[in-house]
Amino acid sequence: MVVEDIKIKQTYAVQTGDYVGQMFIVCKITEKGVGCLSVPKMENVLVPKDKWAIGRNSDIIEYVEELSQDIFKVCAAQYKKNEDSNN
Repeated sequence: MVVEDIKIKQTYAVQTGDYVGQMFIVCKITEKGVGCLSVPKMENVLVPKDKWAIGRNSDIIEYVEELSQDIFKVCAAQYKKNEDSNN
């Protein structure tokens, strides 16, 4: 999978590492990386694009599903709230 294949609303399960057991919901894609809402902690995580590609290619993160619009709206609102409170 190439980084360009990442789409907002996609959900990934983290299989190993510091975030093992969490789900990453893709909320924002920028030049810096992939902005995710980490569930259940409800924290924003920015994963650099090169690290995202490594994670996908080595099964550190695994694609689960694309969220429905109504569920994603809630997640995106939480992501934005977190972003605003971090500034």
